[in-house]
Amino acid sequence: MFDLEQAITEWRRQMLAAGIKAPEPLGELESHLCEDVERQISSGSNAQQAFGVAVRRIGEAAALKAEFANADFALGARLVQLMGIACVSIACAFSLWISANLFHHGVSLTAKLVGLAGAALTGLSCRCGHRFLPAIRDWRFRAALGILCCLASVFWMMLFITLIVPRLFDVPAGSEFPMGRLLVSFQWAWAATAVLGGMAYGLEKAARRYDGQYV
Repeated sequence: MFDLEQAITEWRRQMLAAGIKAPEPLGELESHLCEDVERQISSGSNAQQAFGVAVRRIGEAAALKAEFANADFALGARLVQLMGIACVSIACAFSLWISANLFHHGVSLTAKLVGLAGAALTGLSCRCGHRFLPAIRDWRFRAALGILCCLASVFWMMLFITLIVPRLFDVPAGSEFPMGRLLVSFQWAWAATAVLGGMAYGLEKAARRYDGQYV
C-alpha cells in the first residue's frame, strides 16, 4: 500500500543526494510538493497518482540541482561584476579630476601626456580589458579571482597612500613642489586600480566570449 509520508521522505532524501542541501530552498520545494498533492487529492486523485504528478511538476533532482547552481552562478557573477564596476567607476572619477588639474598647474608637457595616457588606460580598462583575459570555465574560480582582483585594487591604493604619497611630498627646503609628478603618480595609481577592477568585471565577459556569446 502506498505510504505518502514515506514517499515524501524518500523524495527529500533524493534531493539531498542530488546536492540540494540548503534548508530554505529544499523546505520550499517540499512545501510546494505537499500543497500540490493535497490539491490533487481534494480533486479526486488518489495519493499515489497525486504524488507522481506533483513530483513531475516540480522536476527531477538533477534538473533542480542545475537550476539552483545556475541561480548561484548568476548571483555570484553579478556581484563580482558590480564590485569591478565600482572599482573602475571610482578610479574614473578621480582620473577625470586629476586630468582637469593637469592643465591648471605649472605641469610640463611630458607630465601632461603621461598623465593623459594613464587616464586613457583607466577609461579603457572596463570596456576592453576582457579581450585580453583568459576564458576561465569554472565560475567559482572565476568569482574568487574577481573578488581577489577587487581586494587587490583596494590594498594597492592603501599601499600607495601609505608608502608612496609621503615620499612625493618630501621636498627639500627651497625646492619647487613637483606638482606634475604628484598628479601623474596619482593618475597611474588610479589606472592600476581601474585595471584590477576591470579584470574583475571582464573575467565573466571573457568566459562568455569563449562560449560564443561575445565577439
